[in-house]
Order: sequence, then structure tokens, then C-alpha cells
Amino acid sequence: MKAAFGLVGLTSLAHAVTPTLNSYPGHSLAVENRTLHAIYEAAKQEQGELIVLWGGDAVSQGTPTIEAWNARFPDVKLKLTVDVSKYHDSRIDRQYQRTRSDGADIAVLQTLHDFTRWKMEGRLLPYKPPHFNDVWASVKDADGAYYGTFIHSFGSFTYNPERVQDSDVPSTFDELIQPKWKGKLALTYPNDDDAITFLFSLLINKYGWDWFEALVKQDVKWIRGTGEPANYIALANSTRSLSFTTSASGKLKSKKPEDPIMLWPQTSAIFASTLRPESAKLFMSWLLSDEYQARFNGTYGVRKDLAATSNPWDDQSSGLSQFATFMDNRDQVEWWRLQFETSIGTAQGVSPVQSFYGRR
Repeated sequence: MKAAFGLVGLTSLAHAVTPTLNSYPGHSLAVENRTLHAIYEAAKQEQGELIVLWGGDAVSQGTPTIEAWNARFPDVKLKLTVDVSKYHDSRIDRQYQRTRSDGADIAVLQTLHDFTRWKMEGRLLPYKPPHFNDVWASVKDADGAYYGTFIHSFGSFTYNPERVQDSDVPSTFDELIQPKWKGKLALTYPNDDDAITFLFSLLINKYGWDWFEALVKQDVKWIRGTGEPANYIALANSTRSLSFTTSASGKLKSKKPEDPIMLWPQTSAIFASTLRPESAKLFMSWLLSDEYQARFNGTYGVRKDLAATSNPWDDQSSGLSQFATFMDNRDQVEWWRLQFETSIGTAQGVSPVQSFYGRR
């Protein structure tokens, strides 16, 4: 792997990066005191589209944000592109290696280890939006280089109530190896998505590798992407009825297990190379605003002052900061990936963003 990096000159990707001379210019940065309207007025003076790279596995996942932005800030053009976070970050680094520009103004990604490295390399523009002090300390950089803007989770049982009675939904993952679940499960490849890798690591640490090998024998439908299992078990002609690597939507229902699940802060940052700093600041401020958080946040919120969301620290499922620790140890992540690949092979199929279900 080191040799491959050397061939393309990606020395900036080495873990032993020396911080650049102004890598941490935001250590004494004041919190933004302008209103969204005032920032919007400044942003309207800038030229071009605001380019946001949005981590996800279905194009439709970005539509609500795009539509809300266009209605709220029609004079600042937004180009928000959804793709798998690991593909976004690869393109960002390749673009930076070639041009010393990141090719985007903002990244909103699941790949939490990228943000600590990008900060160390001096590639992030520190900014503290109006609600910066309301964000949980463990999901933000103290200098304002990056911060969580949503809290997502995987591990709850998502099921089709037309095929599964509420009373039959498992309470623990150990139940999934019972004969009645053979041929019923649709799951994301654990070696294709770091969040799912981490989730399976939690389960194997509790139930052991014998449990995983028994699960593999359950004729699991392995799928690329975390959005597609839900689409798959919702299909009228599908025999699959249960997943735990996706989120419930539409007619699907969910049940939280007694076992650990995983939580993480989907994290955002402005690139220092942006040509539209005011537009970028507007977007980041809007993501943390009352209006956006109230409309788009789920069960948990990154802001501790909002009563409409639950306190993630009251959830004993999995510590909110554990995933970031896991992601920073890339040797550990790779070890787990290879373990899964040994049992189920490499992930098959095109990117979920390009697949039939991902386009729905």
C-alpha cells in the first residue's frame, strides 16, 4: 500500500504528517454572531455554485436538503452531490494532490478519520457557526475545523410488517441464527461500509465468530449500501423481511434490540481552498440552525440545547465517540474487513448510488 501511494505522490496521506505552519488558525476563533439573513446577504456577493459533497448511498438522500436550501436561499446556487463517503474522500485527496484544491467547498461525510487528517494538513477552514457552543463537545473540533451536524445509527431491526409480526421481531442478534430466519435477511456487506464494519465488530465481540459463521449460513442477501436493504425488504415480490443495517422508511417498522447498536456524528467541514467562504459559512450555520435541525434531525441531535431530540448519552447502546476512535485506527478497520471478506468474499455489484434501488 505504501508503494502504491508513493507512485501517485500522495505523501499527504501518510499518518505521520507534520502540521503545516497555520494548521490551527482557529484556536481563538470567535463564534459567529451574524444572523442567517446577514450571512446570506454576504454570500449573495460571491460567484459560482456552492459545491457540497454529501455522504450517502442513494441520490434521493440529498433531495430534501437541496429543496429546502433552494427555497430558503434562492440566490445562492447549491450543487450538492451524494456519493459514498469513501469515494468522496478519495476524489477530494486526488484532486488536492493534483491541484492543491479540494474540488469542493464543503464535505459532509461518515469517514470521520478524514477530518482529523485534513485539519493536520491545514486543509480546513475553521468556522464556528452561531450554535457551535451548543454542539456536544465530543462531536466537534475545539478549534472549529469540523463538527457533527447529524447523529445517525445502525443496528435497530428494520422489518416489513406485512411479512413479520411485531411479536416475532428478534430482541437480540443471537436470535437471527434460528432456522426461521433463514432466507429472510437482507444485510449490507460489512466489508464495504465502515459503519457496518464497526457494528459487526460490536456484535462479534459479544457473540463470537461462531455466531457470525452461523449467520452467514442463513442464506443472507448481502447488498452494497445501507439504503438498499430497506428498499429490498419493502418490495412486494421479495422474500426478505428483516435487516439491521438500514433505516426504516415508508411502510417499514423498526425495533431497537437489547444488544449494542452504533451511533456516529455525520461530520461537516469547510475546505480552506473554498472560493465561496461566505456561502460555505451560510450552509454550515444553516445545518446547525433551529429550522434545519428541527426538520431533518432524527431521534438524537448534535445540539444539547434542543428539547425536541433525545440525549445520545442516555443511550447505552454504543458510545457516540467510539466510532471515531475505531475509524482513526485504519489497521484495525482493515483487519476487520479482511476477516469478513474471508467468510463472504468481496462486495459484489456497482456502487449503490448507481444501482436500481439506490436511484429510487
